[in-house]
Amino acid sequence: MGTFSSRAASVTQPNLRGRVLMVTGANRGIGFETAKQLYRLGGTVYLGVRSEENARRAIERIRADVTSSDGQLKWFPLDLSTVGQARESAEAFLKMEDRLDVLINNACLGDAPYELNDDGIENMMAINHVGHYVLTTTLLDLMKRTSSKKGSDSRIVNVSSTVHGAWGRKTSISFSDPLDFSKPFPPNNPNTWSHIIARYSRTKLANLLFTKELQRRLDDEGSGIIAVSVHPGYVATDAAREATSKMPILGWISDILVKFFFIDEAAGARNSVYAASNPSVRSDPEKYRGKFMTPVGKITVPSALAQNQDLARDLWTLTEKIVFQRMNP
Repeated sequence: MGTFSSRAASVTQPNLRGRVLMVTGANRGIGFETAKQLYRLGGTVYLGVRSEENARRAIERIRADVTSSDGQLKWFPLDLSTVGQARESAEAFLKMEDRLDVLINNACLGDAPYELNDDGIENMMAINHVGHYVLTTTLLDLMKRTSSKKGSDSRIVNVSSTVHGAWGRKTSISFSDPLDFSKPFPPNNPNTWSHIIARYSRTKLANLLFTKELQRRLDDEGSGIIAVSVHPGYVATDAAREATSKMPILGWISDILVKFFFIDEAAGARNSVYAASNPSVRSDPEKYRGKFMTPVGKITVPSALAQNQDLARDLWTLTEKIVFQRMNP
C-alpha cells in the first residue's frame, strides 16, 4: 500500500558480491522482487520466509528469471507472529552466518481483521512492527561487527508507506501503554475498511518512528550503520488488490484503479534496492541517516507525527518493555 509514484527511475547498479543481505517476507510481492534484484546484483540473499516450501518455490522462480549471478539464495526460517518466534528466528540466524551487511524489514500484514496474537498484541502491529523490532535488535550486534570490517557498508531498511500519516488527521496517537498495541484502533467498528486502513497506517508510522530512534541510538554509539525508511509506491500486490476491492463506493472499479494507477511489484522493489545498495547512500550518509525515502532515492519529509522524536522514544521504550515482559513471564 502507499501512494502514487513514478513508474521508472535511473538507478546505479552496484556490485553486491561478498555482501550478505536479508529480506523478510521475500516469497512474494515486493519482498520477492527485492530479493531477486539484490541477487541479480551479486549478493548472498537470505529469504526470510516462514514456510520452507514457499521459500523453495521463490528461490526456483528467482533462479529461472536471473540466469547469471555471482550471488547466492538461501532460506532463512522466519516467523514474526510473536515475540518468542521472532527471537527464536533471529537467534537461529546468528548460528548460520558470521556477517550481515543489510537487513530489509519488508514483511507486512496489510489487510486483516482485528485480532490479537498469543502475546496479546494486535496482529498487524505484532508483525509489521514488534516482530521486526525483535529481529533487528537481536541481529544488531552482528551488524555492528560487520560494519566495523574494512570496506563494509551496513544498512537497515524499513519498508513503510506514505499512508502512515493518513489516519492522524482525526485521531490522536500515543505509545505509552501496552494497551496501545492491543486495543482496537480506532476504538469503534474495528473491521470496517477505513479502520483496517487506520490500523495499517499506525504500523507504518511505527516503522518510521522505529527507524528514527534506531538511527539516533546508532549515531550515539558512533556506529556506521545507516537506517532508512522507504515508501515503495502504490504497488499492485495481492494485498493491495484485496484492500482496494473493499473500498467504499470505489471498490467495484478496483481492477481499473489497480491497472491504471498502481505500479508493478518489480517497480515497487526499486526503492528498497536503492536504499539497500546504491553507493550514493554511503557516499553522503548524513543525507540519508534515519530519513524517509520515496521512489526512487528521494528524501521526503514525512508527517509531523513521524518527525516527533519524543513519540519515537516512547515507541521504542514501550516495545522494549513489552518484549522484555514476553521473554521473561
